[in-house]
Amino acid sequence: MTYRINQNCIISVGFTLTSHQTLCAVEATNDFLSSLPPMLFHRIDFKTTGAMIGAIFCSALVDCLGATVIVNPIEKGHPDIIPASACDATEEVLRNYPQGLEIKGTIGQVDAASKLRAGVRRIEYLSGMTWQAHHQEVNNLMGFIWDFSGDTQQFGYPVITGVFYSNTLLASDWGQVSGTTGRNTKVSGMAKSGKIKMGQSWVLVIDDERYARKFRHFLASDGIGK
Repeated sequence: MTYRINQNCIISVGFTLTSHQTLCAVEATNDFLSSLPPMLFHRIDFKTTGAMIGAIFCSALVDCLGATVIVNPIEKGHPDIIPASACDATEEVLRNYPQGLEIKGTIGQVDAASKLRAGVRRIEYLSGMTWQAHHQEVNNLMGFIWDFSGDTQQFGYPVITGVFYSNTLLASDWGQVSGTTGRNTKVSGMAKSGKIKMGQSWVLVIDDERYARKFRHFLASDGIGK
């Protein structure tokens, strides 16, 4: 599997991350996912699969970056990847550390009538795409998009198909927070303005024009994949 890379993308968040290092992590994530039994992906929902991919991707990024970074050791710590110098910080500080990289993924939305099952490629049926957060304060985000790689006749493993980044997100780039009552999880979907910012700072996309074309449309950026 090959990718188109934004050679000009350099991310600086208390440590430096290039598009080539991101590609290293994407390839390691895809390789690990392909080693897992297909039954696993048939038994868990897409939300759980996405969370698993995010956790693997974070670990792979740390491996590709080396000793300069660590995964935030606090379960609900923010951001997800932080400088290694933060390893002695208190739990309170790690809950909202001032440097680092937040990671979030999405599989996108398809029409309910499509009835796609796990393992089947979704890009042809994609009707929308957004990233979600638990609050509107996420201003520095690496967002990945994933899909299954198979067709209707053959199971395909999950793969990361695109990675995007913005360090200029504002509260206004996120929608209203839902789930503020009862036992529902609080969640805010990224607004169109935030998607445009993410698209303008694309990191890499799979070398498949079907994906690049959809990403350009949903993120309103003609330069993606070029």
